[in-house]
Amino acid sequence: MPVTLHTKPFGTIQVEDRQILNFPQGLLGFEKYTEYALIEENEESPFKWLQSTKEPGLAFILIQPELFLNSYVPLVSEEELVEIGLSSLSEGIIFLIVTIPHENPRGMTANLQGPVIINGKNGKGKQLISRDENHPIRKNIIEMMEEPSAQKV
Repeated sequence: MPVTLHTKPFGTIQVEDRQILNFPQGLLGFEKYTEYALIEENEESPFKWLQSTKEPGLAFILIQPELFLNSYVPLVSEEELVEIGLSSLSEGIIFLIVTIPHENPRGMTANLQGPVIINGKNGKGKQLISRDENHPIRKNIIEMMEEPSAQKV
């Protein structure tokens, strides 16, 4: 059954029940918002939107790391994964939160330190902290895409 959402980027839209995700602890800094819709703007775009179902102005742009990195494996504990019903990282879908500066979109970065992991089977998600010191908060996406030899984390 479709759900009606009010969003800042798209106006009023309809999403399917299966697009609604539950983040029991919210996202870092937004702990009181626990329900989001995963929205695909169009099939050609590498980005998805994680839109709060309760707050129209709260949305995050996401990208899957494999679209611009050869290998990215966040260093997280199994206990954190169990909280959303996963026994290993490979069972989940990994997304990174993207920041796009208004003044220079080519300066867009992905947060490798705070990945968002989603359990596609039960619709639960969690933002984790990668304990890998090589995972910065801001990794330039365009630079990584333009320099194949530099596609390392």
